[in-house]
Amino acid sequence: MLSLSLLRSEKSDKQVYSCAISGNGLIAGGNSDGTTTLVRTDRVQSLSNHKYPVSALCFKDTDLISASTDHNIVIYDTVADKVKEKLIIHKGPVRCICVSEDGSLLISGSSDQTIAITNILSTPDVERYLRITESDSGMLSGVCISTDNSLIVVTATSGTIFLYDTTSPKPVQCHYDAHQMGVNGCDLTTRDERNLLCTVGADYLVKLWHVDDYNLTADKVLSGHTGQVLCCKFHLLNNTEHVLFTGSYDKTVIIWSVESGDKLHQSICHSSFIYSISVYEDKLVTCSSDKTVKVWNVCCGRVKTINVLPTSSPEILSDWTSKQVSSWLSRLLPEHGKCDLTGLDLVEMDFDELVESISCDKEKRAKLRKSVSLLRSFDGIPNEFLCPISMEIMTDPVVMTDGHTYERANITEWLTAGNCRSPFTNTTLSTKSIVSNHNLRNIIQTVFFLD
Repeated sequence: MLSLSLLRSEKSDKQVYSCAISGNGLIAGGNSDGTTTLVRTDRVQSLSNHKYPVSALCFKDTDLISASTDHNIVIYDTVADKVKEKLIIHKGPVRCICVSEDGSLLISGSSDQTIAITNILSTPDVERYLRITESDSGMLSGVCISTDNSLIVVTATSGTIFLYDTTSPKPVQCHYDAHQMGVNGCDLTTRDERNLLCTVGADYLVKLWHVDDYNLTADKVLSGHTGQVLCCKFHLLNNTEHVLFTGSYDKTVIIWSVESGDKLHQSICHSSFIYSISVYEDKLVTCSSDKTVKVWNVCCGRVKTINVLPTSSPEILSDWTSKQVSSWLSRLLPEHGKCDLTGLDLVEMDFDELVESISCDKEKRAKLRKSVSLLRSFDGIPNEFLCPISMEIMTDPVVMTDGHTYERANITEWLTAGNCRSPFTNTTLSTKSIVSNHNLRNIIQTVFFLD
C-alpha cells in the first residue's frame, strides 16, 4: 500500500506555478513574481532571474533551468551560484520545458506557436524549431520527449495532441479532441519497449496512450479527480513498480498503477489547486496556488501518522499573520510601522476598538472602517484584485478585448513588445484597445489606499 507523508513545506509570498527536484536533493519553486525559490539542505535562496511568472522548471544535473512568460529561459548553475546562460529563443511567453533523458536536449514550447529543440551539452544552440500548424490550437500546455530522442509530444488547450519526429518541423500526426475542454499537460515514458503517453485534461480525466511508429492508440481512461487535472508524472518506484502521479484543482494528488489503472492512493496535499508536481526516487514535490512548495515521502506500506492539512487557506483573512496585516496597513497608511494585529483580530475585534488600536488621524478613521468592512466581506484579497501578468494588486486596472482585467502598465508593456495574443487565454486579440475598469479601481482604492 502506498501513502504520502509530509517532509517539508516552504511558504512563498506569491503563488507557486512550477516546481522541480534534482538528483542531489535540491528543490525549486517558480513564483508568480518572477522569482525562483531554491531550497538547499542548509539554506533557502530567492533567485530573481525573471521579470514575469516562472511557468516551468526542470533540473539538468546541477543546473536549474527556468522558463517564464517574459519569453526567457535561464540556465542557473547551482554549484557556482550564478546564471550560466540566458536564452531568448522564442518570441512569446514560454509555457513548458523538458530535458531529454540523456541530458543533451532542451525542449521548450511557447505561445508563439513554436517548439524549440536546443542542444545544451555545451554552449546552448537551437537545432531546429517545430511549428504548430493549427491556427486554433489554443495555448501550448505540455511538451515531452521519448527516451531515444526520436519523438516529441506537444499538447494544447484546444484538446489536441501533436506528435513530431524530431527531424521534421511539422507534426507527423495530430490527434484532435483528446480531452473535452482541453489538455492541461502530458508526460512520456517507456514500458515494455513501447512509448506510453499520459495526458491530463479539463474534463477531470487522466488518459494513457500507446505511441507506436507515431501512431496514437488509447490504452486507459482513469477517473478519480473531482476537478481539472493540471499535471502528471510517470515514475518507476523503487525500480520495480511503474506508477503515475497526477495533481488537480481538487487539491489532491493521486498515485495510479500504470499496469492496472487502479488508484493506489489519494491525498489532499494543499489547501488550493495543485499547479505542478515533480518526482525523484521516493520523493514527491508539489506546488500550489496556496503559495507553498511541499516535499513528500512516498511510503510503501501503512504509516501511523498521515499529515493533517490546515482547514483554510492562508488567503483567508483570519489566517493572516501580523506581517501580512502590517503589509496591508503599509499600503493604507505608509507612515504606519509594524503592528501586532493578526488577521483574526481584523475579523473578530470590534470596529471601534480596532480603529483605535491603529494610530491615524480622525480624517482617515471613517475610510479605515470602510476598508476593514470590505476586507471582511471579501475574507481576504480576491483574485480579481490581482493582475494576471504580475499577480500583484492592481492600482490602475484596465479591461482588454479578451474580457480580462490587467494592470495598465503591465498590459501596455505586453502590447508594446509586439504581442497580439491575450496573455491570459492566448487567443488572438481583435484590437489592442484598453478601457479603464473604474468600478474595480474604486473598490481596490477603498480597501488598500486611503488617499
